[in-house]
Amino acid sequence: MVQFGDTLKKLRQRMGLRQDDVARMVGVERSTVANWERGAKQPSLETLVKLSQIFAISLDELLGVTEVHSRPSLASYCSLVSDPLVKLLAERTGVPARDIAAFITALQISKDDCGSGKKEV
Repeated sequence: MVQFGDTLKKLRQRMGLRQDDVARMVGVERSTVANWERGAKQPSLETLVKLSQIFAISLDELLGVTEVHSRPSLASYCSLVSDPLVKLLAERTGVPARDIAAFITALQISKDDCGSGKKEV
C-alpha cells in the first residue's frame, strides 16, 4: 500500500503545484504540507476531503488504498473551469481557465475513449 504522503507529493508534482500552493488551497501552513508528505503528521478528515476534491480523486485513492485512476468525464469540463485549482493555475500562468480546463480534460481521456467513436457530453 502506498503511503498518503507519497500520493500527495506525486499528485502535487503532477499538477505542477508547490507545497505552499496546496497549503493555501486547504488553509494550512506550507510546513504542514511538508510534514504530511514526509509522513511526520496526518491531516484531519476534513482536510483529506478538501484534498480529494482539489485533486479530483476518491479518499481511497488519496490514502493509497486503491490506485489513482479516476478521471473526470468530458461533462466535468464546465465544473473544472470554476475549480479553485484551475483558477489558481490560471492566475499563476496567465492562461485562461477555460483553456486549462480543456487541457486537463484532454489529458485525462484514455486512448480507449478516443477509439470508441463515442463522445460523452
